[in-house]
Amino acid sequence: MSGWRAGLVAVAIGGIILAIGAVVAALGDDGTPASSTTSTTAAPGAVALACVPALEEACADLGATLGAPTRTFRPGTDPGDGVVVVAPAADLPSGMTGAVVARTPIAVAIWRERAAVLAPGCGGTVGPSCLAGAYGRQWGDLGGDAAWAVFKVGLADPTRSASALEAWRAVAGAGVPSGLGGSLRVRAADDAALLIEVAQFGPSRADAVVATEVAIAGQLVNVLDVGRLEVYYPDPGPWVEYVAAPRGGGADRLAERLLSPEVQSRLAAFGLRPASGDAAGLPDGLGTPGRPLGPMTDAEKAALLAAWQDL
Repeated sequence: MSGWRAGLVAVAIGGIILAIGAVVAALGDDGTPASSTTSTTAAPGAVALACVPALEEACADLGATLGAPTRTFRPGTDPGDGVVVVAPAADLPSGMTGAVVARTPIAVAIWRERAAVLAPGCGGTVGPSCLAGAYGRQWGDLGGDAAWAVFKVGLADPTRSASALEAWRAVAGAGVPSGLGGSLRVRAADDAALLIEVAQFGPSRADAVVATEVAIAGQLVNVLDVGRLEVYYPDPGPWVEYVAAPRGGGADRLAERLLSPEVQSRLAAFGLRPASGDAAGLPDGLGTPGRPLGPMTDAEKAALLAAWQDL
């Protein structure tokens, strides 16, 4: 073999060896991505993170940090194997369980100019009881601009997710308020879809929404071209807990890493309250939640779902 051909072969072999070394260095002893990786491209067969829609931004960040592919999980669907599902426990398929990794309170988000009309007559805060006094009424009669027409509220469908059911509990836990049917103008598939619709169409679609704080947090910046959303918290009020439920080989390890200080410290930036540690760095516009209500009973759940179906 001539000298120049031998040199080319040596270079090619060296490149292959370097590539193999890079792959080995990026993997742990069991073949899963090492904890130090921040790559958004996961190895084939890597354990995935599947998160409910309101957590998609946080999920993408954690996936990049942990070297895990991400996808959306919707309640009532089978996530498959080799996955960690991050969702309320009530939304998980039968047999899947996990530890709580994050929490979020239910909150009221209302456009600032609308809040300025309602809040003074409600002790300075706009909670579910304040909204109840506006359902079915015209803004002109409430002291606002008559051009705003009827008071409009948006909710996610409580028959489709645990988080939407907790928001509905905040609204109708003591009974369906009079006039609500005339004001309920947005019935979204989930809390993320609800806030996206409000961000896209502004107060023409809904004057206020009741949803998870994390879903509201995801749109606080996006609505600034339209207006500003003010956030209020029922006290006491419902909270939603998100668990990390593993399924399949390697999933337990990834679920455990979601409870690490490194991961927990990243959650607040996305409007999530970590399961451990302080909620430092929450987005501007969020406040102090109220005291949490106790768990919902089966009887309460049945009554709430029946009330929604009757609207």
